[in-house]
Amino acid sequence: MKKSEIGKDLLKYLALGGFLTLAMLSPIGGPKVVKSLVKYLKYRISQIRASAYYLKKRGLIEFIKEDDNNMMMRITDNGKRYLKKFDIDDMALNRPKVWDKKWRLVIFDVPEKHKRAREALRQKLKDLGFEKLQKSVWVTPFPCNDEIRFLREIFNISFNVDVVITDDIGYHEIKLKKLFKLS
Repeated sequence: MKKSEIGKDLLKYLALGGFLTLAMLSPIGGPKVVKSLVKYLKYRISQIRASAYYLKKRGLIEFIKEDDNNMMMRITDNGKRYLKKFDIDDMALNRPKVWDKKWRLVIFDVPEKHKRAREALRQKLKDLGFEKLQKSVWVTPFPCNDEIRFLREIFNISFNVDVVITDDIGYHEIKLKKLFKLS
C-alpha cells in the first residue's frame, strides 16, 4: 500500500469530522476493544502511525493533547486544501441508469484577472465529459450541482458560475443525444 494512499484516506477521514487518538496508534497503548477492531481496518496500525507522523511533518494534520496518555489528531486548513486537490483529480459525474431528460448548462463569466481559474474550469468541464456549446457555455445530461459547487469553491469563482437545468436544449438536442448515447 502506498504511503500517499494511506495518508489520503487518513486525511479524508479526518476531514469528515473523524478523529483518532494516538493511544490507538501507539504500539503498546490502546484499549483491547480498539486492538480487536484493527483486523477489520484496511491498513495496519504501523502504516497509519507512520502516515500520521508524515502528515504532521508536512503540516497537514496536528496533534492535540487530550490527557497524559492520549493525543488526538485533526486536519489543518492546509490539509483540507491539499485534500481538495486530490478530490478534483478523482472527480467524475455519476451517470444514472435512467436519464431524467434534463440538460445541465454550466454558464460562466469569469473576469480576465481570474484567467487561470477560468481555463482550469474549462479543462475540468472537458475532463468531466461536458460538451462545449459556446466558449463559456457547457452542457451535460447528468446531475452535476455538487461537482460544480466544488469547482466554484476550489477555483474561488463562486459568483461567476451558474448551473441552469432545462428540458429543452433546442436544435442541439439531436446531436447531444447521440454524443451522450441517450435515447
